[in-house]
Amino acid sequence: MGDLRTRITLLLSAVLLAVVAALTLVSCSENPNEQLQSNEFFRPTATSTLDDEQSASASEQAAQADQAQQGVEAEQDEQAQDSQDSQATVQQQQEGQPSSPPAAAQSASDAEQSQQNDQARAPLEVSSDVIRRYANPSYGYSFELVCSPFCEPNSSGIERVSFLAETSRALIGVDVVLDDGASTEALVRSSLSLADNVEFSARTDTTTATGEPAERFEWEEDRRATGGFQVRWSALVMRLSDVVVLLRAGAVLEDYEAVAPALERALTSFILPQEITARPGRYERFGFVIAYDPADTAQEFGQPTSNPSSRESGVLVLQSTTSLKAVLTWQLLGAAFYDGDTAITQSLEDSLTVENVVNLRDWGEVDGRAARTGEAETQFGEGVLQIRSFAWYCEDGGREFSLHVLDADDPESVALPLLQSFRCSADAE
Repeated sequence: MGDLRTRITLLLSAVLLAVVAALTLVSCSENPNEQLQSNEFFRPTATSTLDDEQSASASEQAAQADQAQQGVEAEQDEQAQDSQDSQATVQQQQEGQPSSPPAAAQSASDAEQSQQNDQARAPLEVSSDVIRRYANPSYGYSFELVCSPFCEPNSSGIERVSFLAETSRALIGVDVVLDDGASTEALVRSSLSLADNVEFSARTDTTTATGEPAERFEWEEDRRATGGFQVRWSALVMRLSDVVVLLRAGAVLEDYEAVAPALERALTSFILPQEITARPGRYERFGFVIAYDPADTAQEFGQPTSNPSSRESGVLVLQSTTSLKAVLTWQLLGAAFYDGDTAITQSLEDSLTVENVVNLRDWGEVDGRAARTGEAETQFGEGVLQIRSFAWYCEDGGREFSLHVLDADDPESVALPLLQSFRCSADAE
């Protein structure tokens, strides 16, 4: 859990705010993407994808070798004929043995044939780039990432995912937001927090790789006055029922031409599922359900973070526009081993490095299950955030849950909507 503790601490300090990464490409010192379920397709290697190419190339080279051999034989026949003519003349003067082609010519022919055979056997060079297809586990869309520069095919994000280039100067990301009925341009501006002075240089109607209608936007954003860069962006926007899916791809202007093929590959390979059942503000991945503010940024992690989240264990992190808001943890555990106080203290220490929990007591019920609660606090900037923690056990599924909510004034009031929306089983709704 040390890995998770470090990452949530970084979230708490807002260093890894996805919004900042998407809009400035400046403050990200590392890619926040974590190990998560993804659908990866690698370009075949020399022993697999290039078999046909190698076979065709080898056939071509063999044909060339045959042609060269025929040329050598023709040359040898011509030399033999010349030798016979010379022999007839010599025999008029003296007796002797028929002459053979000169040793030097024969040696040169053998060397040429050997070189051609070596070339036919030489392995082909394998392309240095690798293509991976990322698949979002909640919404089911997918697109291709080229490595390099985008060598991390996984993202911890749910409604907002992002893939930062190795140079930290290019980014590909997707936002899924509720459709409020505004114009597509207004949705792009609000989703990406574009300044009013940003103007779109192009706007065209297009389709996704599977034929769904989409709109494509092009623009540049100049943040040099505030210490940033001039960035060129493209975005593909798709409206589906009551949700909008927005794929964005951009790079610092000086780097754009070098990474343009990788950015374009993401845009042109985007595939939507036949139906999207997930919705922003509702987490329903492993049998349980919890609702949250769609304006919050949600991320999920495994335990440890090197593993993907699963039905057996995981962490859901909710972040407001200003700070860390809530952390929900779950793990598979036999009912006889469950203890609410231990669940609170252990998960709080593992996730937020907070140890001093006080006022552990009964709290009421979460989805009809008895819950325990406790209080703590943590330093945030120059102030202090209050923490209210809760723990309960779901017999159906055999899992313990812990929820930690942070707020400067009243964390319990922030926690209530989360607790009231929670269901141990999605089937029970």
